[in-house]
Amino acid sequence: MKKVILVVLAVGLVAGLGSRQAFAQDKKVEFSLNAGIMTLLESSEDWDVGGLVLAALSPQLDIHVGKNFMVSPEAMVVTTFEFSGIVAFPGVILNYLGKGFFAGAGAVVGIGGGGAMVLPKINIGYRLKHINLTAYFITSFEAMFSESLLGATVGYRF
Repeated sequence: MKKVILVVLAVGLVAGLGSRQAFAQDKKVEFSLNAGIMTLLESSEDWDVGGLVLAALSPQLDIHVGKNFMVSPEAMVVTTFEFSGIVAFPGVILNYLGKGFFAGAGAVVGIGGGGAMVLPKINIGYRLKHINLTAYFITSFEAMFSESLLGATVGYRF
């Protein structure tokens, strides 16, 4: 539990310090609100989808730290469509920005269901004028690529 608290504090520290430095250096900071779905991928030879579809909502702060990079703290909240339980995934992603697209990797902390664990997250997406389209993959260090989460979100940037 101490590790989870330390990771959550680190995410808050990165968001706070990064946004303060970005404003001081006239760097752009963007806030987005993303909504989407995710599903559980089960380990098998043909990568069958587990059948569980979840709703995801995530506020995100994009802190541009250079011409082609941004640090993106986020706090994803996931639930079933029947609202039978909530799992939170706060984390930080380092994204590379290209001409309209972005790709990155980082770590999130899965909190809920009586436990917590640090999980790697990989994402790729496309940026329109005010819209983000993102696909992401969350897995675990112990069982890499088995029982992973695959999701997609549409977000509006303010």
